[in-house]
Amino acid sequence: MNIRILLIDDFPLIREGFAAALEADPGLTIVGQADNGEDGLRLARELQPDVVILDLRMPEMGGMTVLERLRSESPESKVLVVTATEKAQPLLDAVAAGAAGYLTKRSTREELRQAVITVYGGGSVISPMLAGHLLKEYSRASRGEASNVRPLLGEREHEILRLVASGCTDKEIAEQLYISPRTVQNHLTRIREKTGLRRRAELTRWAMEHALT
Repeated sequence: MNIRILLIDDFPLIREGFAAALEADPGLTIVGQADNGEDGLRLARELQPDVVILDLRMPEMGGMTVLERLRSESPESKVLVVTATEKAQPLLDAVAAGAAGYLTKRSTREELRQAVITVYGGGSVISPMLAGHLLKEYSRASRGEASNVRPLLGEREHEILRLVASGCTDKEIAEQLYISPRTVQNHLTRIREKTGLRRRAELTRWAMEHALT
């Protein structure tokens, strides 16, 4: 295993700490560091890292903008957000924008290392403290109360998940929504990243639990 990592954070001490913690594992290599979004995107395009560790709060170009652009400029890179904020909204926004993981800077070096390995392998990671925000919001929704945060999935993703739950194939979903099968697959990839689920049966169960069917 050799996981290539790009660090994007405006604080040198944070980057140096992350680098020291991660490179203690011989399977992890820091291939680049950037202290702002523009340089981070440039390095991502040039290096095409396996994992990008990204802070959300940076001067000039914010982390959310970087995250959204990484989807097209370095599409194979998995993004792990590591930030100081512990509020619910940035978590939901980051997951909706394609982040595979979200940790706070309270995390230990071992939690960071394991998170990098998990997102590299296709999994999702959310700090336990922040996962509670998600459970709380879904609990509010189940009681019919207004949510304080934007939904985890977008409207089109809800449509596709409803059709998956009804037993439609990718081709049938594409025909019903007048989009290409490839677009359906792209949406499903993002749905899997956001929910942490992989199999269609798991997605169907998730849709039923969240009243999408």
